[in-house]
Amino acid sequence: MRLGHFCTSLLTGAFFVCMFFERASAQAPSPALREVIAALDSTAPLLAEARAEMAQARAAWTGSRAFPNPALFATQEALNDAANTTERVLGVRQNFGFLWSYSAQSGAARAAYDVEQARYIEARQALAAEVAIQAYEFDRLMRQIAAMDSVLAQAERLAAATSARRVAGDAAPYDELRIQLEVIQLQQQRVELEREAHAVLTELVTLTGRNADELSALRLFVFKAPDFATEADAANFAHEHRAVLTEVKRNEDAGRKTLAAAKWNQLPDFSLGIGTKAVVPGDGGVYFEGELEIPLWSQRRSARHAAASALYGAERARSAVLTNVDQEVHSAFKQWQLVETLSADSHPDLADSAIVNMGRGARLYLEGEMAALELIDALRTGIEAQDAALKMRNAVAEARVNLRRAVGLDILEN
Repeated sequence: MRLGHFCTSLLTGAFFVCMFFERASAQAPSPALREVIAALDSTAPLLAEARAEMAQARAAWTGSRAFPNPALFATQEALNDAANTTERVLGVRQNFGFLWSYSAQSGAARAAYDVEQARYIEARQALAAEVAIQAYEFDRLMRQIAAMDSVLAQAERLAAATSARRVAGDAAPYDELRIQLEVIQLQQQRVELEREAHAVLTELVTLTGRNADELSALRLFVFKAPDFATEADAANFAHEHRAVLTEVKRNEDAGRKTLAAAKWNQLPDFSLGIGTKAVVPGDGGVYFEGELEIPLWSQRRSARHAAASALYGAERARSAVLTNVDQEVHSAFKQWQLVETLSADSHPDLADSAIVNMGRGARLYLEGEMAALELIDALRTGIEAQDAALKMRNAVAEARVNLRRAVGLDILEN
């Protein structure tokens, strides 16, 4: 009678564990993960340096559009004539040599800012993808830990009952020892799951800049599958939207304009001045001056050569980056196709199968047709089935996220 009561409790517990996780998987998607990803701009430490680089580039662009300040000048000169005449001039002088390269330098600075902006977007999309993948992995580990705790509780109760049966002469010492070894193995697996979960949580804290308590309660949402019929469609989308391609294109533009500015800077400088002139003794008047600087040799030729070399490197880099993007899209698209096919056709809901098998095992144990060790094996199989289902769920999410990142589609867009 006591054995029947124990097995009834075991059966109830097994069904409770599986039904709990089935309900947990069916919960409505929570915006928690979405909010964490959306807030990465302000919370993620890894983006701080990219934000600083972007701010510096914007400041440089603003500075490139400014005109140089005019300069005040004053002179006094004794003419050493018979009347001991002294000439005094007070005026303003403005350099206009910057106008040669003003447009090119301003355009180059704007392109450099666009480069940093695209670089920031690329870094943010990569970070958002990693956060999403790690969040799904942490959820899987926590679900496995909860399932392991429930199975461990049932296994420990079974071990205690087997010990009592061995004392009463209804079970062999070998059965008691085997069950105890199974409990130890389950405990070791539980410790390993805890270690893995702690490592993933630590990584999430580093990536997001949030505290562990917030991330421990993080709930997921379902990532939409990208709408690409063929790999060519995905590649064409990437060519238009991938931030790293925008980066190399604008870097090439910056190189061209920097080279143009270096060429314009080889032209002579000139300045104009205007002021008032006083002559003592005598009358004063308005003072004008113009200055044209024609160097005997140019010291700015090295800047032109450096700009030409930088432009050549930017042109070569664009071709290499385009090849890399096409390869990333190819790999991500193939992986996405494979995972979507497997999840839809080859892998039915393993969690439902685990519920049936665990319930069947408990009934067989009650009827005396299954040994205690076989029942523990059924419980272990249930955990493995749930883990397989969660890993397939994670694989689908990761494939969708990676394809979105490869083509430049924000992972939060529908």
